[in-house]
Amino acid sequence: MDGIVFGICTLVGIVGTWYSARDAWRLRDRSEYRIARAARAVAFGVCTVGVLLAVPAVEALLEDVTGMNNSAKLGAHICAVLWCGSLQLMLVDWSYNYEVLKASLYARVALGVAVLAGMLPLFIATTGPEMEFTTAFASEPGVTVYLLVYLTYVAITCGEIAFLCSGMALSTSRRGHTWTSRGLATSAAAAVLGVAYAISKGSYLVLHYLRHPWALRYEEIISPLLAGLATVALITGLTMAMVGRRVTQRKAGQVTV
Repeated sequence: MDGIVFGICTLVGIVGTWYSARDAWRLRDRSEYRIARAARAVAFGVCTVGVLLAVPAVEALLEDVTGMNNSAKLGAHICAVLWCGSLQLMLVDWSYNYEVLKASLYARVALGVAVLAGMLPLFIATTGPEMEFTTAFASEPGVTVYLLVYLTYVAITCGEIAFLCSGMALSTSRRGHTWTSRGLATSAAAAVLGVAYAISKGSYLVLHYLRHPWALRYEEIISPLLAGLATVALITGLTMAMVGRRVTQRKAGQVTV
């Protein structure tokens, strides 16, 4: 299941990264939304790396090459944090006024750094030859705390992404920007799926701690599906929004996004 889901995500990510990076490079001299374009390209790129590391065959290969157990898991989780954080920066640049833009960007960067600073010591203290950072090892306190830190960040950032995208979708819809609105609405729905992924995985960990977990076999199917759907839909939606903005601005005689 994981191989199929994250393999598809990798292919979608490659296409999205190429398109977004090309767009960012082509418009590199334009100051308006420069941060958003760069953040979007970085987000798609790190997401692609992250989902590639989640493919079981790639995960096994990386661990064999590095000789480090859970190296792929750590890499995938770091990529997920960078993916969510970069998307926040993109949407902040799209949404916020210049007066509060810098403070808003710094706040989100600080949150991402704090999460990574919390995850890395937990990983180092917990990892071992027979240990995996999955819900199957929820009986290990270090694994549970590590995953909950990561999942809490995912839930918070995806919640903000859903909020910002839904607001912009309504705004652009009222102005008649159909494709941009549809792309942002798709992105908002994808972010909700991201929240659902965090809740799915996190609820299992919490209920396991309370001695009343739901079936692990269901969690191991539901969570990857939610993550995969969220990834594909978010890349697709933001690409639609990007194309929609370009079409609208081209009609107006200027292309800035």
